[in-house]
Amino acid sequence: MKNMEKEVYSYNSEYLTCNARPILPIMGEFHFSRYPEEEWKTALKKMQQGGVDIVATYVFWIHHEEAEGEWDFSGRRNLKAFLSCCQETGMKVWLRIGPWAHGECRNGGFPDWLVEKEKRGKLSLRTDDPQYLKYVDLFFTKIAEQADGYMHKDDGPVIGIQIENEYGHAGGPSDREEGMAHMRTLRAMAEKKGLTTPYFSATGWGGAYVPENFLPVLGGYVDAPWANHTHELAASENFLFQPFHDDANIASDFAEGQSGFTFDTSKFPYLTAELGGGLQVTAHRRTYPYPEDI
Repeated sequence: MKNMEKEVYSYNSEYLTCNARPILPIMGEFHFSRYPEEEWKTALKKMQQGGVDIVATYVFWIHHEEAEGEWDFSGRRNLKAFLSCCQETGMKVWLRIGPWAHGECRNGGFPDWLVEKEKRGKLSLRTDDPQYLKYVDLFFTKIAEQADGYMHKDDGPVIGIQIENEYGHAGGPSDREEGMAHMRTLRAMAEKKGLTTPYFSATGWGGAYVPENFLPVLGGYVDAPWANHTHELAASENFLFQPFHDDANIASDFAEGQSGFTFDTSKFPYLTAELGGGLQVTAHRRTYPYPEDI
């Protein structure tokens, strides 16, 4: 019996559901290509012991196609092996397939050669430019090949996919309809490749574009390594029990103080994609979160 027949995932305005029953899963971040593959299983088990039910992971394009046309899914880059490891340990997966990821990765995860093409006027990144979408199509094809057999519809662990990241907040067009259309385009491309899941999510904070049929996910940090100063920051309200939060401080180096929602908050549960103690360290702001910060 297929997993989708046993476990039907959905949501309402208050919570996620599995087989029509409310669920409150805990999701934790783990970037497989940044970790030795022989240590994946141990790390996942540690996460489970800490209460994590779903592992979220970026597929950084630059890690798999450093040189144009030369694909690498070996070793720590082996997405298929990582998904197999997740299935073996009983961990659900939320794939953050980009194509732009951020994640403190160079070019937001775009390969250098792709960025260079934009510099030379050959294409326009993060738009519906056919030249850009041609490369995205191949990237999604490679991801689909790796994820084949591991999607929820195939009795696999992947129950969610995130499209893009901070699109409309950190990059992307200023025109709302153009941004919404691009998000729809990327989702349609992913689904055409077989990358279909019960949940599709999109960044919800800072005015980012969230089209219909996407779950908005929010976030908050105890510090801001991207801040251009070294002053102590005020405590974050994101760790208080309140309805919806919009942290205008996230990626404030891209969009200072930008906030607001592009979706109706009354229709979705309050979900987060980036909330906790994990922090990037920068040369001028070496953050150290304490338990009391959270």
